[in-house]
Amino acid sequence: MKKRTLIVLHYIIQFSIAQISASNVYVDSLAARVERFGTGLPQEKVYLHIDNTCYFMGDTIWYKAYVTRSDKGWLTDLSKIMYVELLTPDGYLVERQQLKMEDGTAHGAFTLTDSLYAGYYELRAYTRWMLNFGRYEHPHSKYTEDMFYNEQMARDFFRDYDKLYSRVFPVFDKPKEDGRYTKDMTVRPMRRYYKARKGKPEIDLRFYPEGGHLIAGTNGRVAFEINDEEGKHLEAELSIMDSRGKEITQTRTLNRGRGVFTLTDMKPNEEYKARLHYQGYDYEVKLPKVEKEGYALHVERKDSVLRMIIQGTNENKEELGIQIQCNGVSKAVRKLPPNATGKDTIDIYWASLPTGVNQITLFNAEGRIYADRLFFVNHHDYDKPLITIEGIKQEYAPFEPIELRMKLRQHHDADVSLAVRDHATDETTYDNGTMLTEMLLASEIKGFVENPGWYFEADDSLHRQALDLLMMVQGWRRHDWKMMAGAEKTQFEFLPEKIQTLCGSVYKTHSQHVNYKTSLSKPEKEVKVSASFIQNDKIVEASQTTTKGNFYMPSAVISENYILFLNATDTTKSKKHRIRMRKKGFMDEQAYPEFYVKLNPFFPVFPKPYCYYRDAAFEEKFPIQDSISADSSTDRILNTIIVRSKRGGLRKLDLGKPTLVIDAYEAFNLAADYGLIPGMFTPRAFSRQIATAYIGDMGMYRHYYIEVRLDGKQATTRPEYKIPHVEILSNAQMSMSNAQMKKYHRLRHLDKLYIYTDYVLREQGSWKYSQTNQPEVGIDYRLLPNDGVRPTYRDRRYAAKGYSVCTEFYSPDYSKKPMPDTKDYRRTLYWTPKVKFNNKGEAVIRLYNNSKKTVIAVEAEGIITDGKPVVWKSETDKNEL
Repeated sequence: MKKRTLIVLHYIIQFSIAQISASNVYVDSLAARVERFGTGLPQEKVYLHIDNTCYFMGDTIWYKAYVTRSDKGWLTDLSKIMYVELLTPDGYLVERQQLKMEDGTAHGAFTLTDSLYAGYYELRAYTRWMLNFGRYEHPHSKYTEDMFYNEQMARDFFRDYDKLYSRVFPVFDKPKEDGRYTKDMTVRPMRRYYKARKGKPEIDLRFYPEGGHLIAGTNGRVAFEINDEEGKHLEAELSIMDSRGKEITQTRTLNRGRGVFTLTDMKPNEEYKARLHYQGYDYEVKLPKVEKEGYALHVERKDSVLRMIIQGTNENKEELGIQIQCNGVSKAVRKLPPNATGKDTIDIYWASLPTGVNQITLFNAEGRIYADRLFFVNHHDYDKPLITIEGIKQEYAPFEPIELRMKLRQHHDADVSLAVRDHATDETTYDNGTMLTEMLLASEIKGFVENPGWYFEADDSLHRQALDLLMMVQGWRRHDWKMMAGAEKTQFEFLPEKIQTLCGSVYKTHSQHVNYKTSLSKPEKEVKVSASFIQNDKIVEASQTTTKGNFYMPSAVISENYILFLNATDTTKSKKHRIRMRKKGFMDEQAYPEFYVKLNPFFPVFPKPYCYYRDAAFEEKFPIQDSISADSSTDRILNTIIVRSKRGGLRKLDLGKPTLVIDAYEAFNLAADYGLIPGMFTPRAFSRQIATAYIGDMGMYRHYYIEVRLDGKQATTRPEYKIPHVEILSNAQMSMSNAQMKKYHRLRHLDKLYIYTDYVLREQGSWKYSQTNQPEVGIDYRLLPNDGVRPTYRDRRYAAKGYSVCTEFYSPDYSKKPMPDTKDYRRTLYWTPKVKFNNKGEAVIRLYNNSKKTVIAVEAEGIITDGKPVVWKSETDKNEL
């Protein structure tokens, strides 16, 4: 274990001790804990630079990942492994890549295969260390927990995260004619389409008192945000009324559906409400209640200082502390002694605070937070670009050579990736953040910040006010002060990952039990777990004795695909007995293993919903227009995009394109690792187990209907009353011979599972799934072709993936005149994950144009050694934003 890991482990131990000995704690000691936490246990942030702004089916997505430390801004020296996932528009996993990081960076590529469908795809990225922060329990039905072997497995499955890096981009249909890039989107079959609800529109109006609370006897500023039911910002005027119906003040939205107003001399338990008129309807929404006790916090910039005004309901009889931190690092601490007036003013020099999102916390000696507030500081120390690129011509002829000259202005040590693309097919979206906007702003804000570069375009009152409103409507904190101060119990489940590891659990099996919950138990004594890593003709063995039934062992360092065998043996038995038990039934999938060995999945399960601006046109430039054709299809014109879909409600099963196609053995392994299968294939419950593993419970209070098909033939019929876990055989299934039917009950005969569903993972809890609009799942079992049989085993056998290996981007050399019939339809003309600069900080990039006249877009992003982002875009890109 390397030195950095030992240091982090030391801080975790010390932090745990601090949590235990929380008596006799003072304001300054809590602040000191926060300071030690911020530097000893920094978080990590991810940013992905991708080669293009949109893609077409069949394209390759090239990306470069940068992972930084929150405390320094430098490229991380904590984690050495990161994970990047490609998710479909509906939120289903396409592929997960495990990347080996060198000096905090990695690069890779995803291919958009023809089996996929068009839409807005998502790249999600994280390190295992990041999964210690921002965790919460994903909403789910309580009955679903009973499907897992124990409560811990259910908690692990429903573990969710407030903030992981995410980037969304459009993917269009494959061109019908080579080189003709028409921006059509044909969304996947077997999906619901809903007409807009008629009547009074639903709106979402939320209020955010400055500091978090409305306090009696104080003056309080209140920010608000108003959106429609899809999350689109609305413009509106509000009247603020008291409980007697008297109008207190009027206000209106200022930017992106946000605004602010002030309530003066608030009365205890007063109930204010807002009234507004929208699209011909009247609305009335209550504000938070006025609290009798507490402290109000007001923040404003006064010339060269940040002024913080603290107002209390009455005489302050306790010592308070106020702490400012940026990126989790403490920047200022002040103690407030008891005060008879109940009001304090504290000034901090503005220049002493770093550029970025800063966080103020007002607390007492017990760790109670009375108020907190985010605010943004901009010293313009990032305004000047750190790199220049010269040599870009206005237009290039077919196959013309292109030469770009790059130079770092002040720093000779930088990690920079470069993309050169055909500007003709660029697509402007709201998800257009850069390394700069991500590290300074978006990574610190919950949810999605649309078009974040706008906030940095100018430093006038309009932009400053809009940015402060964005800070005020954030109820989430990346850096949890209570956790950092030890005032709240915290468990760090993962260390920074240095090498590939195997982490799992072992259970004793009892085959005589019918109920799988009683068929497993923790081993009475520790057992030995053996792992075999097989790649081509190479075999690596590893083993470890469990601790409390768990194991955590280094893995063989392997790239690309390999086979992993896992089994456990009782070390108290003789060697002869262990060998016999290991061989007995080794290739019998129906034999109960002596021990059920499972890996503990740590990957995030659930995707985040798209807000309105993740998959909408850039409206500032391209308005949305709607048109309905005569052939019962809806063409929604977005920018230059045409989204094609059939209208109407739920349709019958469409076997055109499934939601997921998964290997049957891989599906079995995943369900077993989640704790849904006790280590042995059980065909009777397999469909339900697979549906839960890949789709979840849909947030329903009951089971949803699952239709089973066998190579396309319907095998179940819908029961009159839905009975959990019961599959009713249809005549189609009964017409099969018994020998043929048995093949579907054995893993060794199964090839793929085709899953069809009209359920969208991103829309759990949506009104679209209410009443009779219940989503369903279809699972089609496909046998291996030509009566094929695959080897299956009693113990666990995985087709596993090691480090992803990325091929080099192909850039053709047209130094010799190409043949007359040569066609080159490349959209990305050049991509390199790492530009090689000389000792003067200079680099020359040479490439060739495609086979048409082209205006190029050039984009460079990266980071220098002191943590400052490098961002450079050609004028064609800048004009789009």
